[in-house]
Amino acid sequence: MESKSIKEALCRTWMPFFGHFHSFTPIQELTIPHILEQKNVVVISPAATGKTEAVIAPVLEQQLTKGNFRDAANKLRILYISPTRALVNDLYRRLVDPVDYLNITMAVKTGDRPQVTRKKVPNILLTTPESFDSLLTRRPKIFMDLEAVILDEIHLLDNTPRGDQLRILLNRLRRINDRLQYCALSATIDDLSIGDRYFPDPVVCFLKAPREIEYQLIPANGFEQALAKIAKEHTFKKILVFFNARSLAELFSQKLSRPPFQDLVYVHHASLPKTRREEVESIMNKSERAILCATSTLELGIDIGTVDCIVLYRPPFNVSSLLQRIGRGNRRAARLFALGVYVSDWERLLFETYFECARQGQLYEKRYTPCLSVIPQQIYSYLYQRRRIGTTMRSLYNIFMPVYDEEEVKTVFKKLFDDRKVEDARPGIFFDSSRLEKKIDWGKIHSNIAETSFGEYDVFNVTMGNSIGRIFHLREKFVLGGKCWQIVQIVEKEKKVYAKYAGDASAVTKIFEGKGAGSYNYSLAPVIKGKFLPGMAQHEFPYAAEGDNTHILHLFGSLYGFIIAEALFEDGIDAMDVQGKLLVLNSFLPADDRFPMPSVDAIRKVIGENIRRLEDALGSGAYFYDLPHECQVEDHFLNMDIHAFLQFLRSLKLVNIELEQFKQIAESLK
Repeated sequence: MESKSIKEALCRTWMPFFGHFHSFTPIQELTIPHILEQKNVVVISPAATGKTEAVIAPVLEQQLTKGNFRDAANKLRILYISPTRALVNDLYRRLVDPVDYLNITMAVKTGDRPQVTRKKVPNILLTTPESFDSLLTRRPKIFMDLEAVILDEIHLLDNTPRGDQLRILLNRLRRINDRLQYCALSATIDDLSIGDRYFPDPVVCFLKAPREIEYQLIPANGFEQALAKIAKEHTFKKILVFFNARSLAELFSQKLSRPPFQDLVYVHHASLPKTRREEVESIMNKSERAILCATSTLELGIDIGTVDCIVLYRPPFNVSSLLQRIGRGNRRAARLFALGVYVSDWERLLFETYFECARQGQLYEKRYTPCLSVIPQQIYSYLYQRRRIGTTMRSLYNIFMPVYDEEEVKTVFKKLFDDRKVEDARPGIFFDSSRLEKKIDWGKIHSNIAETSFGEYDVFNVTMGNSIGRIFHLREKFVLGGKCWQIVQIVEKEKKVYAKYAGDASAVTKIFEGKGAGSYNYSLAPVIKGKFLPGMAQHEFPYAAEGDNTHILHLFGSLYGFIIAEALFEDGIDAMDVQGKLLVLNSFLPADDRFPMPSVDAIRKVIGENIRRLEDALGSGAYFYDLPHECQVEDHFLNMDIHAFLQFLRSLKLVNIELEQFKQIAESLK
């Protein structure tokens, strides 16, 4: 369909949504005809390409054509689900004028703004998965007149507990109303089948239009002065600086307050009150000159106006996060400019790798696996929805399929029943227990969000009491600062470890010790390795012998490095991981060129003995500990996609290199 034909087809919605643009973007030309044909669609394209208008305008056009907004007081027609409250509020600000122009009612329902009342149901509802859960549980009848469901920024929910929660909620919605059109919006992703998990027969509207990325890497030492100089050279007026910790955002908000940004530096993170966050967003939108120090809360599409430059203080956790962050700047320009601030050569290497992958549109993300911790949460939620009449096991199985099988649901349900969180008022008819209902009455049952810290611990010398650094994940003995340490005490709540000196590390291990490898997926390891061994094939990884010990460069990251070393140790090999980069096999020399393979049983045992530590890193959902122990192990096993990891290990080939060459590589990884 040509642009002229699309414009004619949008006879009611063209003016309020596109009149000030005068034309359609490529993704709008691709998407709108499919929606007008009442097909389900998944829209995948980069930030600031007009995805929102590509979906909402034709959906509204259809409803207006059908006359579904005439005499539609208290009838919900369109449900628009977005990942966060901030995105919902931003979406409302963007849509309120064109929707008012069409004389359609719209409201927001979030934990901050519960505006939907029994007597006043809007035509369009903007909400989060958690508030959708609450509404579906308490007021399912308002969805009887629903016509369309729009899932915003679905890539931010997918492959997380919140994504699986949304899948089950949509199953429950279809039991009330199965005459729905679905649309999902996503930034550029690897998995084009994402829509199949949420609704039937999606048409994928995919626009791979990578924007030109220009970046500059600068050391953290003297970063404030360097940023001021770069801003002056490029005449940058509005700068967004991302930090991986709230404390750093607060600290640098003071350090960056210098001419020409004196008293024009602001902070945005999840610990701030909602009113302050919204105030800062408004200030950034209106200001001509400002610096905003933020955490991942601003990775999302919150409108803070045009930003000239994105600064990343230390590498984010993966390529997707980097793309999400740099996409917040120059939103209406073809070129992106970003600064990466590194504290070590290793971080510089990670930045170079991430930016290269971002330019190529290769994200190296974990493939989808289900999150079992959603099962107890959705059992509680569905039983509350059915609190007047109860429900059967067959009904539960039906809402969970095809995400979870009957055996998984049955196993979890038995624990909840044994723990008296659910009960049967009569045989085979189940309800939430009375004490659980009180918790639900206060709205405390609808969120699967759990805090994660990516497994980092502050380490202290138990003898001297001084800090000796930070590590990712724990084992009884580890290397830090070129020395071996043995754990004496773990204070899990404070993420602190007290350790005693256990001897010097080997020569190679001393060199390798440095900054941790972060939380990228293991599949990125061959790309990183290629930075300093370009002649080696992707499936080949170097190793070197030092006496009777073997050193293997793996670069799998701290999580998988921990798992493989601990599992090999369980299998009888004295193995140690060093910062997610190096596998040390003491008194062990490989018999062939195969990568040492831990057994599945050993991996499961390691997971079972490190449930809490791994859960902190993996973020398995708020109801993870309502699972029986065997399901907790399985949830971690699935979350890390261990079967795919082992398949990856089987494909690798070890290549023996000289110890001196190995040491040279180690030096570059400090």
